[in-house]
Amino acid sequence: MKSVATKYTVTTRDRTKITELLNDPQVCNHASADAQRLLRDRLQRAASVEASQVSGELVSMNSPFYLQDQTTGEVIKQWLCYPDAAGYSANDLSILSPLGAQVLGCRVGDEIVVDDANGRRRRFTVLRVLA
Repeated sequence: MKSVATKYTVTTRDRTKITELLNDPQVCNHASADAQRLLRDRLQRAASVEASQVSGELVSMNSPFYLQDQTTGEVIKQWLCYPDAAGYSANDLSILSPLGAQVLGCRVGDEIVVDDANGRRRRFTVLRVLA
């Protein structure tokens, strides 16, 4: 069952590190204002848990996971990472990208709606999170 995510959970460690990123002007110069705003909102609304309490269905930092593009049906493997680790693999998804900011804290079955670089609205479903 797909549902647009409305409840989010982040680990305490992820919250701390992402907050530090958002407060670093050098890092934020490379991130879109939309992604920064979304991340700040996500952190404000998300529940915090210790990493040991994270279920295998939650997308957190450094999580490999699968998304399905609801328009094309394509299944995409991604790895949610910090910006300094992005770009080493085609599967890297920076937390400072619009899709990366949207997927943080989502669970298997959640639907994510994001505008791509061309302004097209895209819908993805979180299919699976790998341990």
